[in-house]
Amino acid sequence: MKNHYSNFIEFLKNNNKLFGLNSHIKLAPKKKGNPFRVFSPNGKQIRKSSVMILLKPININDFNVLLTLRSPHLKSHSGQISFPGGQIENDETPLQAALRETFEEIGIPSEEIDVLSQLTELYVPPSNSLIYPFVGVTNFDNWVINKSEVDEVIEVPFSFLIQKDNIISQQRQLFGETIEIPCWDLNKPEVLWGATAMILSELIDLYHYFEQIAIPHNF
Repeated sequence: MKNHYSNFIEFLKNNNKLFGLNSHIKLAPKKKGNPFRVFSPNGKQIRKSSVMILLKPININDFNVLLTLRSPHLKSHSGQISFPGGQIENDETPLQAALRETFEEIGIPSEEIDVLSQLTELYVPPSNSLIYPFVGVTNFDNWVINKSEVDEVIEVPFSFLIQKDNIISQQRQLFGETIEIPCWDLNKPEVLWGATAMILSELIDLYHYFEQIAIPHNF
């Protein structure tokens, strides 16, 4: 990473540009080069959920992205790598849900998170869920892990994620079809793929956009 970490944080606070579907497609599972699933809700009762993309500074030029390895005992998405998050309750906003779930899953209080921005919503067909992603920054690392939901907290340098050569492809059988899965290998039981990777793709595109405008705008 060539630019000061704090400059990118300031950019995220003030940025209004999003890349949405164009970013999501890059890391979406594909069949013969085309996205395997749709990106629009199908009209049925949609579950709404929120996630928190937490950034934690390493040094002046890099930061970690905090991820969770989900418990293998969960009914849905067990054993997968994800962001802290979960279903939005009736009496709360998407942001309130993201902060609540982050505290419930890994013990980071909401007052320890500086919320920077909201990214583009992502529809996930298998769970019929619409995910609202938020980006926040924290220095908190005294995790209190809820072992019924989370096996461990994973810290991944953003400098690793933005290098294209670190994105690999796997073949998997899904619903009887061979599907190409773009992913990152983090040396865990599961790779980082699917909705989490697709959401990260937009944050990565925002960083590359920030790189293009950083010098002209004195970031």
